[in-house]
Amino acid sequence: MYLDDIKAYLDAMGASSASWPIKIGFMPDDSDQCIALFPTGGYPADTLGRENTRPTFQLRVRAGRFDFPIAYAKWQECFDLLQDAQHTSGSPALLVGFYLVQAMQTEPLGTIDDKNRNNLTNNFRVMKSR
Repeated sequence: MYLDDIKAYLDAMGASSASWPIKIGFMPDDSDQCIALFPTGGYPADTLGRENTRPTFQLRVRAGRFDFPIAYAKWQECFDLLQDAQHTSGSPALLVGFYLVQAMQTEPLGTIDDKNRNNLTNNFRVMKSR
């Protein structure tokens, strides 16, 4: 699944750690700090041969109640790694088959969850070969 590839890329680039785990499809309730990736649908294939897929996903970063600056810094780190990311010739085997990862917004949407924790979200679109 393409989100496994995105997670592996963020892991390899140093965005995750023991205190900042990256999850796919959920955010555990037992820790304040977390990065998560959620599938959000996508767009139809871009050519008649349908050799490319165009999925979308959401990046979600969460930190504690009074930790908005910490959440924002981690969101910015992830955003900068993902914006315009792609596999390039000669690069490590990261994002193989990815032509483009591009943000759909330039700033995150901030919300507060039921435990008063800061949540910052941003949506991305992907163009990837099958």
